[in-house]
Amino acid sequence: MSNMDKILADKKTLKILEGIARGLTLEEIAKYAGVSTKTVFNKIKLLEENGVLRKDRRTWKIDYQKVGMDTIGVLLIAIHNDIEGYKKVVEVLKKLDFVECVYNLIGSNYNLLVIVRYKDLKEASRERERFYEWLHKKGIKVDSYAEFIGKTLKDHKRTIFLYD
Repeated sequence: MSNMDKILADKKTLKILEGIARGLTLEEIAKYAGVSTKTVFNKIKLLEENGVLRKDRRTWKIDYQKVGMDTIGVLLIAIHNDIEGYKKVVEVLKKLDFVECVYNLIGSNYNLLVIVRYKDLKEASRERERFYEWLHKKGIKVDSYAEFIGKTLKDHKRTIFLYD
């Protein structure tokens, strides 16, 4: 077992990473992981030293490739039911851990754009099948289109520019 595998096998470390991904404060992460703030700080330093985290201004960014979660998908979903069907789908998507973002689309044949992150295509296939089974059980009819990202060419959060 590699050093990285040992680090990522620790349940407390995974809870800390989860807290970071959710944008929690150190105190909130400590409470969530059931450890002291000092332990969170020390684990974060260890994760930085091993390249799992990198400081980005006042937050940390997770290197998802290092933790084996680098399969990103973009889903477009067109819902053919009434507004209640739409609301059910959105609520379920918000609860799914592998769903990173859900966007409502305007001026498109699709209602939603969903960004997902998986360990691999096998997990993606399994989760997609479960989601379609849920849709079928609820009587929600959709059309969807999915693509998976091969390589990230730019990863940027927009800043606010003040023009003269």
